[in-house]
Amino acid sequence: MTDDNTIELILKSINIVDIVSSYIPLKKSGSNFKARCPFHDEKSASFMVSEKKQIYKCFGCGKAGNAITFVRDYEKISFYEALKKLAEKAGITLKNDESYKKKNTKRDLLYLMYKLAGDFFIDNLEKYGHNAKRYLEKRQIPLEIAKEFGIGYSLDSYSALKNYLLKNHISEDIFPKSGLFRVKDNNDTYDVFRDRLMFPIHSVTGNIVAFGGRALSQEQEKLGKYMNSPTTDIYIKGKELYGLHITRFEIGKKNSVFVSEGYLDFLRLYEKGIKNAVASLGTALTKEQINLLSRYTKNFFLLYDGDKAGITAAVRASSLIIQNSCVAKIILLPDNHDPDSYLMKYSIDDFMNLQQNALTLTKFVAQHSKIFGGQRQAIQLLLDVSPEIEDPIVRELFIKDISEAFQISEINLRKKIQKQYKKNESQTEQLPLSYKYEEERKLLKLMLKDTYLIKKVAEDLNESYFINDNLRYIYNFIVNISPNELSDNPALILEKIENDELKSELSQLFFEEEFFDEIDDLIRQVKLRKLQEELKEINEKLSKDIENSEYYEKKFFIKKEISKLSKSVVRKTIF
Repeated sequence: MTDDNTIELILKSINIVDIVSSYIPLKKSGSNFKARCPFHDEKSASFMVSEKKQIYKCFGCGKAGNAITFVRDYEKISFYEALKKLAEKAGITLKNDESYKKKNTKRDLLYLMYKLAGDFFIDNLEKYGHNAKRYLEKRQIPLEIAKEFGIGYSLDSYSALKNYLLKNHISEDIFPKSGLFRVKDNNDTYDVFRDRLMFPIHSVTGNIVAFGGRALSQEQEKLGKYMNSPTTDIYIKGKELYGLHITRFEIGKKNSVFVSEGYLDFLRLYEKGIKNAVASLGTALTKEQINLLSRYTKNFFLLYDGDKAGITAAVRASSLIIQNSCVAKIILLPDNHDPDSYLMKYSIDDFMNLQQNALTLTKFVAQHSKIFGGQRQAIQLLLDVSPEIEDPIVRELFIKDISEAFQISEINLRKKIQKQYKKNESQTEQLPLSYKYEEERKLLKLMLKDTYLIKKVAEDLNESYFINDNLRYIYNFIVNISPNELSDNPALILEKIENDELKSELSQLFFEEEFFDEIDDLIRQVKLRKLQEELKEINEKLSKDIENSEYYEKKFFIKKEISKLSKSVVRKTIF
């Protein structure tokens, strides 16, 4: 079975709605489904999934594709790994074919680089990490735990990792895009992580995608106590959780998760036997991390410091968790304690007692209302959360909780939130339908819908009539592909386009179906637009060379053609 045939069989054997809804909640919207985009932060739902066409498109950030690209990008895995996951769901045996693996060579190379770097750092800790081992010993992190989570050491060198990767046949061309190196003015590269305790950050599937480095010397601490990997093709900050690749099974088993902020807080929890835990990598908990965790449990216990910053962070995280229709409870540690220091001083029984007394968001805010400026402001803070809760039952229960926590009638609360709730509910799908080259877009949409027209258009127009570069590429793509393929499987068509921008443009054309123009009129409009652009160019040339008779002759014939076409065009094109 050929590459394309296998991919087509897999795409036809699954339902993209089922696949996407296993990661994020979808809501029916006309003939499509919508959600808040998992690839960028947004308040309104602009992420659309078409069950009919088996494709998705975010009209906010532009991300688009089929079930394979969604799984690949959401889990940040290779094309082959995503294809394999979907093949298993469809009950299809996927051969270990090298042709599949060529689709994501850059991403796969980055995974290989990070695996090699992780191995290198582990080896360094064993052979040269005397100070790093002393630091672990001081923090009472057993070496067995460090080994389980792949903790290592980066040498105090500008080229140690660089030389190691070169010896392992990794091309230096990809070094600047890896996040492991910086580039000098002379384009030479050097190691980012030097003389640091290295914490590898794994994706949920177990691939190393980033590193966090803790400084071990005063010189390195001047550059920051912690240094973290930047965004790359395989890592986006705020979308991964430290330790989840190991603890996800225990989280599912216990049906709850403890969320801390730092590496050492997590390791202390794990070392003390609390293995249904993760760390948010030192940043505020994000919607993407909540979505990821919600695959394993709906019950979150948040571990935050007892100071004002900790309280504020706890409220923000709880709000996002509730909006995702999960349950959030806040464990507020005593002043001057984080999970690491608390568990070093107190017993597990003391910690479990804190868990028993964990508070819901409404009760927590009610008890700490002074921090938020008083009861009125505290109530408003909670009311602002309410319209963002998509599940209507969860929203109703939340309003009831506010009423009980503050002894305010539900009727008055509902009156207060009615306007913002209605505004939230009335938000509808917004498709950007107005473009400078709309006549080109409409022609392409008609060709995609009525594929028998492709031959007619190709006889009247060549690619030069399309001024927009992306639309010109798509036109060429359409006229050179089988009409049966176009009408039969849009999901497979998107798979044939590698460029993300073009994939996004084509998916939008698939989503936009309404138009009223006749094919002959659209062809004339495209021709007219091209002639108008040519006339503009001739006028610019004439302004610089007014005695050039050749330009005047060209201008005469162009204007003549414009005049002839303008009489027959039903609608004027947009300037």
